[in-house]
Amino acid sequence: MIRLNLRTSFWESLKVSRLVLAFQAFIRVLFDESTAERVALAINPPPPPPPAPVERPKFDLRILALLQRDGRLIDFLMESIDDYDDAQVGAAVRDIHSKCRKSLLDHFKIEPVTTPEGTSATVHIGYDPELYRLVGQVAGSGPWKGQVNHPGWQVVESRIPDVPGAYAEVPVLNPVEVEV
Repeated sequence: MIRLNLRTSFWESLKVSRLVLAFQAFIRVLFDESTAERVALAINPPPPPPPAPVERPKFDLRILALLQRDGRLIDFLMESIDDYDDAQVGAAVRDIHSKCRKSLLDHFKIEPVTTPEGTSATVHIGYDPELYRLVGQVAGSGPWKGQVNHPGWQVVESRIPDVPGAYAEVPVLNPVEVEV
């Protein structure tokens, strides 16, 4: 029975303190505009902002689109050539090569990074890893002496035009062609 009285008095005191708080809040809201605004926001919060739209990746496929448009390179690479003899593949490659090479030379000025294959080269300490890749038995802290296996390529100038659909959310390199 004592516990019941303790619980009852606890709840009664809690109700009284809430009643006092409510009265204090009522008076402050009534006479203080900033308190009224804060209470209004607490009681009726604004809706959360809508989630940001999911940004679809954009693909810059202009170079692929040019090589497809001018030389049909992707058509060739995506087709299986296992069923063709070497002469047929060679004839197709010769045509695709000349058209893609022309497209490449029309839109880029490309030069070797270093001396031709087979020449000797020295790669100094602190070299730029974008320009050089050391292969083989690389040991020590440099400088390294070796033979050029590949001179590398660098783009000196770029003249890539806008190709419709090549820089878009829907990366279509070449639309479906329908002859009517």
